[in-house]
Amino acid sequence: MKKLVFASILSAFFGLYAQNYDVGNIAVVHGGADVAGGLIGVQEKTAGQQFYMTHADIYDFMVVFTTYTPQMNMQQGLAIQYTVQGINREGGWSPYGPASAWGSAGRLIGGTRMCHIDQYPDDPDVPISNSIISPFAGMSTVELLAHEFSHYWLMAMDFKKEGMTENHTGLRGWEDGANQHWNSYAGSGPSAMYGSHVVDNGGGSFTQVFSLPRKYGHLDQYVMGLRAPEEVDPTLFICSSSDIEQCREGSPAIPAPKTSPDKTYTSGEMYLHSVTIDDVIRAMGPRVPAAADAPKHWNVAFVIINLPGQDPFPNQLERLDTLRVRFQEWFEWATDGRATICTELDGDCGNVEPTDDDVVGDVDEVDDMDEVDEGEIAADADDTLPDDQPIDTELPDDTVADDQPTDNGETPDTAVTDNGGGSDEVVILEEEGTACGCTLVF
Repeated sequence: MKKLVFASILSAFFGLYAQNYDVGNIAVVHGGADVAGGLIGVQEKTAGQQFYMTHADIYDFMVVFTTYTPQMNMQQGLAIQYTVQGINREGGWSPYGPASAWGSAGRLIGGTRMCHIDQYPDDPDVPISNSIISPFAGMSTVELLAHEFSHYWLMAMDFKKEGMTENHTGLRGWEDGANQHWNSYAGSGPSAMYGSHVVDNGGGSFTQVFSLPRKYGHLDQYVMGLRAPEEVDPTLFICSSSDIEQCREGSPAIPAPKTSPDKTYTSGEMYLHSVTIDDVIRAMGPRVPAAADAPKHWNVAFVIINLPGQDPFPNQLERLDTLRVRFQEWFEWATDGRATICTELDGDCGNVEPTDDDVVGDVDEVDDMDEVDEGEIAADADDTLPDDQPIDTELPDDTVADDQPTDNGETPDTAVTDNGGGSDEVVILEEEGTACGCTLVF
């Protein structure tokens, strides 16, 4: 049995709110009975308000899970404030902002709604297709988390070829309007935001490859501020017409399972088009800030919210911490070493913004990620609790938890779990709008 160090911070709250505390690098908070309705953004704001009562304002994003199933059981990316131009996410009012509604003084820019922790497998790299999220073969948990997290930037990009009078939405899937995912026939990378990997075989033949793990493609990285325009390869785009103007409706943004056989086409049955970064900028304008000035590192807080009088079980916290550690390492890999995140609550992972020497070279095809040796969270035997027992949040009188905030709001380093493995995918559709997330789950 894996071991956990349970270091809890106790704070007294009034009204409906119970005690909040940290378990390693997971913040455990409580809401009132009203959060059970699970309106999108409401329970996450409540989690943020409780979280910032005991944590410094040092986080850029907040990932929120629950130990209950909200009535609106939908995963979603929540844009709190807009900071980028030229990506079809231009500023203005967001229904999930402002940052102060979450308890942040202004730094927090995005949230991620992930719902009940029990609907995900213990291993963040195995398919979640048998869960209630989707009846189809789909993403792994880490890929789904990346999908919702990355909706802060992705994927709303249009393009405009020379001579076009209107923006072309064909790179995006089309369900009742161009949505916020890659078209399944667009060569996205393959991206965590759907699409596929498209290979030009030459001689009028081209192939869709479905077996590769999902990550962030060149255009994704440009949108995220990680690549300059000159570093972005053209996007290959398959459609049923030789006239790209006839392909504006794209296709449903539904990713195929990684077990799907490759599909090879020849001109006449389908046609291959190329969309350059110049075509994209012609439609969207330049990205501001440009890659040279854009952030390359973000602090991400992992929070789990509970109903009053309830607390997470140790196995739920262990599952979430395993995902947290995996997401941190996955993110650097998925950005080709161009960006990092820190998911430790003290915001000090020893990360620095990547330099040119740290950037991983591009590869045409990616094999399944090498497995990382499974680690354990070090603990004394006396600190181990059965998986089916809730955490005892009581500490002896005059006891201070090891990770209790200091006067400056910082917390010391804590032990972490290190897990790795392969990956798969999920099918979720989304509506167009400022929500930037998945609003239809099946």
